[in-house]
Amino acid sequence: MGDASILQVSMDQAAMARDFLLSNKLEEARECVIPYKDTSMYAAMAFCNIGFMQAIMTFDRDHIAQSISEIDVALQVIDSNRRKDGMISYLMSYVKNRDISLFTESERHAELLYAETLLVRSVLTFAEDAESLVSFVKGALKIKTCHSLYKELYSCVSQHESQESPGSQPTFSREIVGGIMMGYGAFLLGLSLLPPKILRLLEFVGLQGDKALGLKLIKEAEKMDLLRSFVAAYGLLNFETIILQFIKPEEYDVDIVTDILDRYLDRYPGSVTFTFFKGRKSVISGDLYGAITLFEECEAIPLDWIQVYHLCYWEKMWCYAMSLQWEKAAEFAYKLFEESKWSKTLFGYQYVAFQFMADPSTANIQEIAERVPKHQLRIGGKHLHIEKFAIRKARSYLANGKFLCLPGLELMYIWRFIPQINRVNKEKLLTIIEGCLEEIESAAPYHTPYPLDDWFLCHLLTGVLVADLGDAPRALAALKTALQSEDSVQVGSGTLVGCFLC
Repeated sequence: MGDASILQVSMDQAAMARDFLLSNKLEEARECVIPYKDTSMYAAMAFCNIGFMQAIMTFDRDHIAQSISEIDVALQVIDSNRRKDGMISYLMSYVKNRDISLFTESERHAELLYAETLLVRSVLTFAEDAESLVSFVKGALKIKTCHSLYKELYSCVSQHESQESPGSQPTFSREIVGGIMMGYGAFLLGLSLLPPKILRLLEFVGLQGDKALGLKLIKEAEKMDLLRSFVAAYGLLNFETIILQFIKPEEYDVDIVTDILDRYLDRYPGSVTFTFFKGRKSVISGDLYGAITLFEECEAIPLDWIQVYHLCYWEKMWCYAMSLQWEKAAEFAYKLFEESKWSKTLFGYQYVAFQFMADPSTANIQEIAERVPKHQLRIGGKHLHIEKFAIRKARSYLANGKFLCLPGLELMYIWRFIPQINRVNKEKLLTIIEGCLEEIESAAPYHTPYPLDDWFLCHLLTGVLVADLGDAPRALAALKTALQSEDSVQVGSGTLVGCFLC
């Protein structure tokens, strides 16, 4: 069998695993590539990526260690198919980029697969020992190597494409071009989303982001309908329905989301992946009960990875919170606290906040609040800001008469869910806030030593809600009132910490 035939068989094996995976048949996806993972480049990549997904979702140390071992084997299989340059060529690569047009098709695929698999390995390096700064540095170095590979590949392909005359035979196959565009586009987009301080540091070592170009490349790769196009589709759905909702919700493109979901749900009906994103689309449009139904459809699909259900619990928790069904929101926060390893500190405080909104006298609120600080995580040697906030608020609850001011609404503000609350419920929340303000401004003794914190929070939330209702003058007045008390607000309750998170 010639190189081209071997390569096609290898790609067909990965395509079969993809189809099983997107049809919710996780074990079948693994089983179909196991016989070939030690000899076939694409089978090796598919096998280690399935293990990677499980490791990231479970965050279990054994799963992470097993996935790292599988990735290292895959890298060896892929590396054995890469072009072996002599010493002179190796030294020249430090001076100028290699010309991959001189590579065989199999060698080009090996370069692309090596970059993709190395990226997966670098992510797991962070997860291997999330509390260690050393792991953080090791992961960053691997990402730098991976970025350099993608940049070299993209530069070479772009140069040759610009020199080709119209109608001539292209130098590179569509699979190579699409894979390079997707990988390099993901790097450019991902880097552009980092905080400015981190981005400036990364630019110093040669890593630069470009949001516009990154999105353009990913969209082009997704439209090419190739082996990797589903990864580009998944990335775009994540960006549009989750990431943009935190950074620039006004840029949300419902047409792109609808187009991708229609095509992939037609191809993979009942796919838990795309049904979940259809639920996210419903959340953004404000159809909260429609979203809950879709998430429940996901939960009804038998899966070995219960973490998929945890994602649905997370979304349903917010849907019920936005519907002001605090008891149901607390129910799913408690499920996450008990079952998930992602952030017990955050989930515990979310239960405290939502259950307090439902019934402040609930017996176990104090018990969960006491457990909140015991599960704090460290990533790259640092604590997460959102967990610091959760701990401050839990301690404030315990220290100040077991009282919190509008904790459920405050969480919705921090997580940017207020725009999805319907008009009727926004009006109800404004009425609740007015009652809190009247209590603070009365002559009676207040619940906590920090009345100004709660006064500040009430005016801040009023401003946000009425701005969403279209009453700009009233919103401006409320926010100005909140700012007048900024210097007097104490940090003890965690209110300002929460505001800075936004």
